[in-house]
Amino acid sequence: MSAGLPEIVYHMYWIKKDKFLLETDTYVTWILFAVEEGRFEYQIGEVYGVAEFGDVVVCPPQVAFYRNVLEPLSFHTITFTFSDGDSQQLQLLLTHRKIRLPQILRLSENYSCLKQADQQLPFSFDNQKLKQHYLVDLWLMIAQQALESPDAGLSGKDDEVIRDVAIYFNTHAHEAIEIRDVAHRFGMTPVQLIRRFKTAYSVNPLQYLTSIRVKQASRLLLITDWTLDVIAGKCGYENGFYLSRVFRKAMGVSPSEFRKQNRY
Repeated sequence: MSAGLPEIVYHMYWIKKDKFLLETDTYVTWILFAVEEGRFEYQIGEVYGVAEFGDVVVCPPQVAFYRNVLEPLSFHTITFTFSDGDSQQLQLLLTHRKIRLPQILRLSENYSCLKQADQQLPFSFDNQKLKQHYLVDLWLMIAQQALESPDAGLSGKDDEVIRDVAIYFNTHAHEAIEIRDVAHRFGMTPVQLIRRFKTAYSVNPLQYLTSIRVKQASRLLLITDWTLDVIAGKCGYENGFYLSRVFRKAMGVSPSEFRKQNRY
C-alpha cells in the first residue's frame, strides 16, 4: 500500500433508503458516505451540512455522526483505515467535512463499478481487491479537492434561505427556471443569489441546476427507452439537441454513448 492511501474495511450500497436505522452512530474506523441519489442532512461535531450527488461526507473514528434522510437516499458507505501516519495532514483536512467532487463522469463510473463488483464477485478476495482499487480512485479525487479547498465545508451551518433555494431547484428542475425569477421569489437580486449560493454550495445556481438535470437525464437514459426529446422535456430542457450539448459538456460523452456504455 502506498503511503497516505486508505485501506478498505467494508463497503455497502444502499438503495432508496427512507431513513437511517440509527439517527446518530459512532464508528471505530474512518467512514465515508458517497451519495448517488437523494439528499441527507448531517452533523459531525459542530459542522452541519446537506449532502447530495457529487458529495462525499467523511467522518473520523469515535466521533458521533448524526444524519437524517431528506429525500430517498441511494448511497455507498465505505469504512477504511490508514496504514501509516504519513497522511496526518490530509486526515486533518478531511475531519468532519463534506467534499464536493466535480468529476461527475469519473465519479459515476466508480459507483457503477463498486455495484458491479458486488454483483459479480460477492464476498470474495478478488471483490475486496477491486473495491480497494475504486476506493483509491475516489480518494485521489477527494484528496485533490480537500487540498485545493481546505476551508470548504467548515463554515458552520448552511445559509437557510439558500438551502430553501436548493430544495426549490431539486423540486422544480423539470420545469423552465430563470435565475432572476428564483432570486425574486426568495427576496434577493440575481447577484446576491449567485454570490450566496456559491458560498454555500461551491458552485453557482445554474451549475447546481444543471447537475440535477444531468443526473435525472442519466437515470432516464438507463431505465427507459424514451427518445432524447422526451427525456429533455422531463429534465427542464426545450429539446433533445440542447440536452445533448449540456450532457456532453458535463459527462464527457453524448447521451447515446452514455446509454450504450452503461446499460447492462
